[in-house]
Amino acid sequence: MAEPGARRWTTGFSLFGEILITGVVVAVLSLPVVTALPAVAAGVAHLRRHVTGRSVRMADLLRDFAAAWRALWAAAAGFTLVALLLLWNLSLGQAGVVPGSGGVRVASLVLLAALAVLLLRTAAAWEEGPREAAGAAAAGALVRAAAQRAAGDVSGSVLLAFACVMCGVFVWMLLPLLLVTGGLLALATVAVEHRRQTRQAGDGEPAEEPGAA
Repeated sequence: MAEPGARRWTTGFSLFGEILITGVVVAVLSLPVVTALPAVAAGVAHLRRHVTGRSVRMADLLRDFAAAWRALWAAAAGFTLVALLLLWNLSLGQAGVVPGSGGVRVASLVLLAALAVLLLRTAAAWEEGPREAAGAAAAGALVRAAAQRAAGDVSGSVLLAFACVMCGVFVWMLLPLLLVTGGLLALATVAVEHRRQTRQAGDGEPAEEPGAA
């Protein structure tokens, strides 16, 4: 029989490997850019299954990606459009071609971080909600539920923003680390959502239903 310490080491190493694999798959699925949201949602679902001892087959991850795309394509397009607009504003601020370029840069970075947090919260809301819901109305309901979570769990949102910033620093330091950021952000989302649910259960709050808004 394996010793407890050996089991913990094996479990931790297995999670590390799954994060790397998930990061690569999420990065590949996100290449069209507009597919980033469903790719992260599939990564969140995959890592949640891993940490709860359920299936970790790649076929399930790809099936989740297809289902997330059908449900979230409208939200994914909206997130992409807003992100491109903010990046354009950031480039204008860096070029110094607009008045108050310093303020424009700071505001753009803050809004990009907030958008990233909302994207991660939306991915988690889809993963926990009914998978059969699809269409622009369902995607809008998930985004609203994610915004409510972000506002109701400020400390968790700050943790997610910090995770996004750290992943950005990693990529800035070494570009190939982009291949693992999807796994790291998916794991951070799973952890923050588990923390939120644990705190809700401790406070005796009723569980919410994602997409029901």
